[in-house]
Amino acid sequence: MAAFKAIIVGLFFAIFIYITHQLVRHADLSMGQVLFIVGFVATLFAIVISMPLFFWSQSEARSTPKPWHDPYFSAAHFSMAYMSFLLTFVILRDLVGFVLNFTQPEFVGTQLYSAEATGVLLVIPFILLLLGTLVVRLGAKVIKVNVQFDKLPAGLNNLRIVHVTDLHLAPGLPVKFVQSLVSKINQLDADVVVFTGDILDDHAIRHLPEFDLLKTVRAKHGCYFVPGNHEYYWNIDEGLAAFRSIGYHVLVNQTKALEINGATLQISGIADPAARQFGKDPANLEKLVSEQKPEAFKIFLAHQPAIADKACDQGFDLQLSGHTHGGQFFPWNFLIVFFQRYPKGLYRLKNMQLYVNQGTGYWGPSLRLGTFCELTEITLKKA
Repeated sequence: MAAFKAIIVGLFFAIFIYITHQLVRHADLSMGQVLFIVGFVATLFAIVISMPLFFWSQSEARSTPKPWHDPYFSAAHFSMAYMSFLLTFVILRDLVGFVLNFTQPEFVGTQLYSAEATGVLLVIPFILLLLGTLVVRLGAKVIKVNVQFDKLPAGLNNLRIVHVTDLHLAPGLPVKFVQSLVSKINQLDADVVVFTGDILDDHAIRHLPEFDLLKTVRAKHGCYFVPGNHEYYWNIDEGLAAFRSIGYHVLVNQTKALEINGATLQISGIADPAARQFGKDPANLEKLVSEQKPEAFKIFLAHQPAIADKACDQGFDLQLSGHTHGGQFFPWNFLIVFFQRYPKGLYRLKNMQLYVNQGTGYWGPSLRLGTFCELTEITLKKA
């Protein structure tokens, strides 16, 4: 663990050196301007790196929230987003400069790395933060997806499932966002509503108004919940109890069987891999497989889509997942494919189909850029 911490700190320091060096190296800046830029970037980096250092050193940080924690985390999250944007455009400028150095070296030296260009690089992240925040303020966008199955029982044809994931209930997510979301869910008048983890990202007791709103979600055949990794970070037992208290069916290595129009629907949910880290019951795919009924249509709820590689030949018909956020904001919405095999959308794996929702809320900074907050309505269709 000590080596891991040292690597993280060293990586952040290297990025800081690279950014500040490339911002001031070629620009014709006064000493005061150089000191301002270095101090500004250093302050943001200090805020960002202080967050993991804080959690590493404060074992009780999550169990005993202080009044200053929320604004501090918010500042750290937005600083992280700003530095991500800044690093991206510094790299892009260097790549463009490398190419143009062979064809237009005078442009590189006089304009691309000018003081004005450096100022533009420092301003662009602020503009992107504003645009990303406006995208979030639009609320969740309803995406309607028809999924066809050859062996779908006739009684389940046109069954509608509303899929919510990665809402991340936390101080940075306004109650009005949840209120609007619940209204949109109820307008869809779904047969089943499923929540595939990372719905809660804080102590449950701090979000009673949001749970009161989630309690009003309507579904003909119930609401079903499986935890994601973030539920485990904030006292998983209290979190699960909160969802049970509002009438949700909590499925942690469990299966619920429903009879709908003469057909059997089984909804199975699995524990997140983070369970092992916190000494809780780990994911048990074998148990869920043993509970399958041959005649049933089988829906598998798992926060992380990667488990589809194991689940796709285990008798399940449809897996619903989240976790990836679709990368959430630029440039990670493009880079996510290097970290997640199934970043978003619909996939067919052997005899199973997988749908990955890119996230109904957001994590960290309240912004999305290149993605959007997604509320999915999935309709089962007979092929």
